[in-house]
Amino acid sequence: MTFVGSTAGFLAAAQANAAILAYAKEDTYATVPAVAFQRTRFTGESFKPTNTRQRPDEINDLAESSQAVTTQVSVSGTLSGALSVGTYDDLLGAVLCNDWGQDGTLSNGKVYKTWSIVEALGEKWFVRPGAVCTSAQLTFSQGSFAQVSFDFTAARQDPADTDPASNYLDAPTGTVLDTVGNFGGVTIDGVTPDGCIRTLSIKLDRNGSGADYGTGHADACGVRHGELEASGQIQMFFKSYAVYERYASGKGGPIAVTVTDGTGNGYVMTFLNAVLLNPQINAGSKNSSIMATFDIEGNPVIGGGTFLITKVKPAAPGG
Repeated sequence: MTFVGSTAGFLAAAQANAAILAYAKEDTYATVPAVAFQRTRFTGESFKPTNTRQRPDEINDLAESSQAVTTQVSVSGTLSGALSVGTYDDLLGAVLCNDWGQDGTLSNGKVYKTWSIVEALGEKWFVRPGAVCTSAQLTFSQGSFAQVSFDFTAARQDPADTDPASNYLDAPTGTVLDTVGNFGGVTIDGVTPDGCIRTLSIKLDRNGSGADYGTGHADACGVRHGELEASGQIQMFFKSYAVYERYASGKGGPIAVTVTDGTGNGYVMTFLNAVLLNPQINAGSKNSSIMATFDIEGNPVIGGGTFLITKVKPAAPGG
């Protein structure tokens, strides 16, 4: 007897490998646009609705709590991924509230956007309109790939029996950036530190962002984009006192990291006016190399501007 074909009914649940996550910019807040949605790559997501419930403190002799009622339903979550060139340009623009310039630069601004995020899970879709990006984190650590995560707050989450997207744009296909050949290094005030870098993390927060709620419905009436606060942390081998002296002076200035893929495309990500704070430099144990860890505080330059991303292009072939 020849055994051919697949076995039916062996899956215990819908599979994450088959999940599709895509987004589109909204023309009107919390209204799903009739456009092609951009598929994105991701390593995981944690979107969920959270019900806020209230109970009146009614006086009774039943020895039980009173009936609870729903006062609001908030929807939030994190999209995590491996950084590759071009994959998350829209989302970086979302957290910085700006559009990419024709010159390949993106700085923090006041172009406020909301998004509809759709996700195919099993035989249905979750639709999350009115989403605002409230935070982003980029991490470059020795021994790992370049990692990104984006936090969102949405107006609501609706299940759908049919695909809400009219069409899909394919996800970018750039190679994942590693922290060996793709890591171009860090500069502080334009100078490469003496010690090798072990870890650099960047946090872009929208302080004061969130959703507003009213009566008559549990979902959000609108969202606030807040204001940008850029911060981070850098850890390096403690080889000289130069970076510590920069901290001690209280000096501010640019701190930048460069990453490029095998094609020569990449990014320079720059804190335009950053100070170093809270140094940790300790001889913690025998037979170990001493590390220096500093917090990075991003501040605006005169006239405005806190964080800048510049696209790197391959060098033109020689004449």
